[in-house]
Amino acid sequence: MTSVVAEVLGSDFSRLHPKVQWRFGLQSSDDLAQFGVGVMEEMTHSRLVPPPLLWAGRKRGLFPAGVGKDVPFTIANYAYVDELGRETLSFVRRFAFPGRPQGMNSVMVSSAESDEYALDYLGFSSDMVVHTKCEVDDEGGLILESEVPRFLLGPVAPKLPKVASALTIGREWWDAAEERHRIEIKVQSPVLGQLFLYRGWFTAEERPCSPADVPDDARPRSVESRE
Repeated sequence: MTSVVAEVLGSDFSRLHPKVQWRFGLQSSDDLAQFGVGVMEEMTHSRLVPPPLLWAGRKRGLFPAGVGKDVPFTIANYAYVDELGRETLSFVRRFAFPGRPQGMNSVMVSSAESDEYALDYLGFSSDMVVHTKCEVDDEGGLILESEVPRFLLGPVAPKLPKVASALTIGREWWDAAEERHRIEIKVQSPVLGQLFLYRGWFTAEERPCSPADVPDDARPRSVESRE
């Protein structure tokens, strides 16, 4: 199988910097996993974000709710085929906030409805899904632009109106001067402005890992087919 991002980008995948291709070319047949260690230089959120939402985001692994500078973090990526037969790229992130470590899990799969975007299921239990467009910038970085989220609450999957929701733009690129990967994620509301900002760097290596060896905490507690 082809990696999820390579499938969505098609021929544009070759425009990514080789180090970014390595990051997002990981696929289940490689029998490899990637492990990164780095620092989030800045993690902030707006005071307009309701505390109950911050609590739920932290508790469910949807997003880190802490604020800080130079926060150590790790990221692990695993590739496997899920129970629905979809090529899957798993992201396991852990942030070492003082006194209260936090996690954020997500899995990315290809969409059965369109080849123009990938699906990102967020949280320890895939509580939320977003349609994510993939683009390549002029420096060979990967731009990930996520549309309005849909919450997967039992049999329903409500989608918030754009005016009440937020859009996420992430960028990952290779910093040749420092020889490390860099990442920046912004969550913007059309009404409230910038809600979240995460910015930092990491280095990464690959190690052998067959799909059968992917740890349980890298797989969501429930697998969703809804888009």
